[in-house]
Amino acid sequence: MPAYRDYSRRMYDVLEDMFSTQGEKIEQVAGWMADSIAAGGVVHLFGSGHSHLVAEEVFHRAGSLMPLNPMLDINLTFLGSVNATLLERNPGYARVVIGSHDIREGEVVIVISNSGVNPVPIEAVLEAKARGARTVSITSDVHYATAPSRHDSGKRLADVADITLDTCVPWGDALVNLPGVEQPVGGISSIAGLALITAVVVETTQQLLDRGIDPPVIPTMNLPGGDEKIEALIEAYGKRLPLLRNA
Repeated sequence: MPAYRDYSRRMYDVLEDMFSTQGEKIEQVAGWMADSIAAGGVVHLFGSGHSHLVAEEVFHRAGSLMPLNPMLDINLTFLGSVNATLLERNPGYARVVIGSHDIREGEVVIVISNSGVNPVPIEAVLEAKARGARTVSITSDVHYATAPSRHDSGKRLADVADITLDTCVPWGDALVNLPGVEQPVGGISSIAGLALITAVVVETTQQLLDRGIDPPVIPTMNLPGGDEKIEALIEAYGKRLPLLRNA
């Protein structure tokens, strides 16, 4: 079997495991998000390192929901001016990130981290809770259950969030063992995280419809009428979404 086919089959297994075990939690998180959006609020997302991709994925794109606020910090990605890995392990920095956003009581904050052991994502949840938000973690809880936390409390991300969506990503992230290569290759955490957050958005949209609420779905701007529809959404939510200034 070609190596890429081995990867695709293992990738399918991870996604199937994730969706078959996390369904009830996906629906619960979607219900919380629908609560927030129905009340005129927004949903906030945070991730560092590659996990920032999951937070960014659902922002301002066709088929997603407009009131989603990715709390991105460039220095917690690999595009910043400092070592993002060391910064994620630095206690206290999450207070700066979370404190820079308008998080209101009853809104939802989703924090993404594959391992869930570094201080910044853990403290992001704690800071969001202190502001009265409902908190959700997206992490590989089962496979990293024995990984030691770097947070002073000794807790991992899944221990502090109100609810955890488990990506079922295996220990070490990569899926394929190749003869002659010591480490497995083919990361899966970004793909699993992207699929999971998109599924939550789809379910949230359905739950809004079930409540008789017109969901604020983002249209494509490359078809007739798209610009006008998105301008109306920006008018409604723009003040709560700082990154719209660059969109």
